[in-house]
Amino acid sequence: MSKRAPVANRRKRLTQEREREILDVTFDLVAEVGYEQATVDEVAKRAKASTATLYRQWESKPRLVITAMVARKYAPLPRIDVGSLRDDLVALARMLPPPPPPSAPSLGIWQAVVADPALAQALRDVLFAPYLDALRIILSRHVERGTIRPDNPALAHCEMFLMGSVFVEKLFNGTEADADQVIAVMDALLLPALTSGG
Repeated sequence: MSKRAPVANRRKRLTQEREREILDVTFDLVAEVGYEQATVDEVAKRAKASTATLYRQWESKPRLVITAMVARKYAPLPRIDVGSLRDDLVALARMLPPPPPPSAPSLGIWQAVVADPALAQALRDVLFAPYLDALRIILSRHVERGTIRPDNPALAHCEMFLMGSVFVEKLFNGTEADADQVIAVMDALLLPALTSGG
C-alpha cells in the first residue's frame, strides 16, 4: 500500500524567509519600473516562483504590492490608551507610517490608487486597517467615558478624516503628510467636531 501523502497535503505554505524574499523582489520591481508596469508574472520570474503561488498567497497584484511596502517599512501597531481624547489621537498620528525614503515606490502607488479600486481597497485592508482599528477603539472608549456624545455625527466621518489627511497631501502636493500635519488638521477640525456640545 502506498504511503505517499495526498497532493493537497504536500502543498506547503511559504516559509517566512521565502515570503520575505518574494516581497523584497516585489518592492524592488515596483521601485524600478513603477506600479503599472510591474506584473505578477515578472515578480514570479525574478523570485523563481510560480504565479499560482503568488496568487494563492496574496490574491491580487494590489495586495501583493501593498504587503511588500508594509513589510519593508512598518512595525506592528501597539495598544493606544494614554489619556485624553487628544492625547490618544496624537499618539495614533505619531504612529502613522512615516514618509518613505526617496527610493520607495510610493508615488506610483498613490497615483494608481486613484484609478484602481482594487488597489485602493488593498491599501485600506493592508496598510490602513491597523490604524483604523485603533481609531475605532479610541473613539469607542471615549464615547463610553462621555468625552464624545454617542449620537455625534462626526463619529461617522473619522475614518475618512484619518485616511483623507494622508491621501490629500500626497495627491494634491506630491508629498507625504507627516504626523505634525495630521495633528494640525485634527486640532483644527476633528477634535472640535468630536467634542462639540449638544
